[in-house]
Amino acid sequence: MGLKSNSLKKLINKFKENEILSKGSSAFVFKIIGSFLGYLFLLLVTRTSGAEAWGIFALCMALLNITSILSRFGVDTALLRFVAQFKGKMEEVKGIYFQGISLVLFLSILFSVLLFLFSDIVAELVFRKPHLTPYFKIISFGLVPFTIIHINVQTFRGLKKIKEFAFFQHVSKFLFAIIFFLLLTKFYNFDQFSAPVYAFTFAVVLVMIVSLLSIFKKFRGIQSKRIFTNKEIIRTSFPMMLSSSVLLLMAWSDTIMIGIFKAEVDVGIYNVALKLAMTTGIVLGAVNSIVAPKISETFNNDRMDEFRKLIKQSTRIIFFSTLPILIILFLFPEFLLSFFGTEFTIAKTTLLILLVGQVANAMSGSVGYILQMTGKEKVFQNILLLSLVCNVILNLLLIPSYGIEGAAIASAFSLLIWNLSSVYYIYKEYNVLTFITI
Repeated sequence: MGLKSNSLKKLINKFKENEILSKGSSAFVFKIIGSFLGYLFLLLVTRTSGAEAWGIFALCMALLNITSILSRFGVDTALLRFVAQFKGKMEEVKGIYFQGISLVLFLSILFSVLLFLFSDIVAELVFRKPHLTPYFKIISFGLVPFTIIHINVQTFRGLKKIKEFAFFQHVSKFLFAIIFFLLLTKFYNFDQFSAPVYAFTFAVVLVMIVSLLSIFKKFRGIQSKRIFTNKEIIRTSFPMMLSSSVLLLMAWSDTIMIGIFKAEVDVGIYNVALKLAMTTGIVLGAVNSIVAPKISETFNNDRMDEFRKLIKQSTRIIFFSTLPILIILFLFPEFLLSFFGTEFTIAKTTLLILLVGQVANAMSGSVGYILQMTGKEKVFQNILLLSLVCNVILNLLLIPSYGIEGAAIASAFSLLIWNLSSVYYIYKEYNVLTFITI
């Protein structure tokens, strides 16, 4: 009995000493809760309003995410890097944070106004669906708060306030969206298509307010110290914006192009299959929550042995934690899709194709953050650009003939290019293999 007790104590101590596991575990829990809430919101919308309503919401989210990339200008990712670099020097961190907020506030207001004014042009010329105009106008009001939330969560992430980061990044938006959706549909009788869009817009406004109050509390009583000029921040953030733009376009290009070539129902069905496939990213996102600032810290302070060990360790955790999720999705695709309604079961093959890309994602580790946190933003940008070009070309060729299955092929193939190219470059540059080895 004593031997077992000692073994258990050693295991617990080892867990506590391993920063990826101990801090990553709290992020993992929040990620699971956030994913559950996201699927609950998805279930509420699809069960009450159907695939078409979810398709409209997905197109609004695509538009919101893409315009937010422009308004953030990469400042959120630059803040993550700088805040992690100046860990513990709160005067410098506060100065960097307020510089970041001032840079993005003007841009986010500008793009919000432009999106509102030109929403009819986007609906008619891009999607050839003028009836989408009112929904695009609604989501334009969410752009400023959505942008500020991104700045706040990356600041928490750089400070290693993982619980705050995970709550505002993964949990809060859909938690409040569910509450607002239930209020709007049960008590205010909003129509089935606009209710999800209004609910999410109200949610991001509330999350912005709460996150600002939380981050101001961290900076209370601390003097702000400016160490970078705006030009220096922009010089770092601009290539990160380009990388983020390409990354986000990759994530949403299939949804947008299905919206151009097919009906909203097809967008909704595909997006549900994509959401299920993306559950495999829960572990990757949770581990990245703690790994990203640690990569910056170890690399920029020339602790290369620790840097290489961190990469290998995180890849193994990501793969072996993701494997059970992949197995379940591969074995029961039709059953899992049926939870959202019988009309979604036709996406079985689509889901299986998407999972092929997610396998490569799980086996390759945190390649994107490794490149970004080590000053290789331009390399990462070029890899993503190549993947995006392949994705768009394949979507153009395959969606008109093969519909959502064609979009899934394009998505999976581009993920393979992105991950394997990144793995190869990191190995050549830093002599560390991020790809899983047994």
